[in-house]
Amino acid sequence: MIGTIFFSSCIKDLEQRGVYETTRCYGVILDSRTEQPMANVRIVTTNHSKVDETVYSKEDGTFEIPVHVEKLVSDYYIYFEADTLFQSFEIKVNDLDLGKESYDLGKIYFLGAVVPSVHTVVPDNITTTSAHLVGVINDFGYSEITERGFVYGTMQYPTLNNTVVSVAAVGDTFAADLPLTPHTTYYFRAYAVNSMGVGYGNQVAVTTLSGLPVVTTDNVFDVTANSALGGGRVVSDGGFPITARGVCWSVQNNPTIANRHTIEMGDTGSFQSEMHNLLPGTVYFVRAYAQNEAGVSYGPAQTFNTLNGLPFVTTAEVSAITATSALAGGTVVADSGYPILRRGICFGTEPMPTIEGRHTTDGVGLGDYVSQMTNLTSGTTYYYRAYAVNGVGTVYGAEYTFVTE
Repeated sequence: MIGTIFFSSCIKDLEQRGVYETTRCYGVILDSRTEQPMANVRIVTTNHSKVDETVYSKEDGTFEIPVHVEKLVSDYYIYFEADTLFQSFEIKVNDLDLGKESYDLGKIYFLGAVVPSVHTVVPDNITTTSAHLVGVINDFGYSEITERGFVYGTMQYPTLNNTVVSVAAVGDTFAADLPLTPHTTYYFRAYAVNSMGVGYGNQVAVTTLSGLPVVTTDNVFDVTANSALGGGRVVSDGGFPITARGVCWSVQNNPTIANRHTIEMGDTGSFQSEMHNLLPGTVYFVRAYAQNEAGVSYGPAQTFNTLNGLPFVTTAEVSAITATSALAGGTVVADSGYPILRRGICFGTEPMPTIEGRHTTDGVGLGDYVSQMTNLTSGTTYYYRAYAVNGVGTVYGAEYTFVTE
């Protein structure tokens, strides 16, 4: 008996062997004169008697079209047709390495209509509100130029449907200063028009300056418990007059003018500001700022520590010791920004006497003072030290001892 052997497979089997039923062919269509993408070019797969697939190139010139595996052995073509350009050509499918998941046809070039060939020069002299544009007509397209200028906008590949600045000029070079908005990215193309249509140059992008000032922050100095001096320098006004400058500070990093701040007069250059009503023994952050109509800029943040606010006092040596009294005193060297409310000597028979025990009161303010310790006991060792009190607290000078007679 003779048997029949039947083999079968499926698309999944083909794919496992690296062969795909459909190959996705893709590429990009460009104008060979300007390198600009060409949209709406018709692409079909055909055997010249029947069209199987039809697609059109996108705005960026890209396209993709499927070719089925059963077409690979026949006279089958991918046909490109740019109707408006009266030009077409075809690629024979049998000449391609198909059967793969995808195949890159690369760049497909068409010779565009004979419109002007234009070049956009990279802009210079960019400011906050303008840029200087230059265009060059490389090829007039064998026709008289009736219009030239620049198209621009905040979207890529602007056309005559966007903002247009036409330029009255002769020859192949033309220029214009275009009005712009600060801190904005624009896209520009030079253009020229002849009897065949509009030719656009290459696209260039420009970001205008922010218009904000440039400012630096100085180091803080003359720090006390409740004040400090800071400042900065306005390096540039950003193209607009400075309306305010100064320093801002806070116990949080990166303070702004929403926090406490000073306002100083002036434009560019250096300035100083006094920060006041600060808290003693506190870490502060400070930044210089400058403001114009475009906004506010800040310099780098600096930090400083206010003093603890306590006075500084020294203890004088004892003198005129008797059986029941002695003279001492001290010097209030600094008040740390807060007035001295009391000063004097505290003393006793135990070390480290305080104002909670026996003490004298000898005036207020800075400077030297003399204190008399009385009602002492004969032949006794006493400990004493100067003290000073301000609105923040009490401090003591060095401790000394003496023995009554």
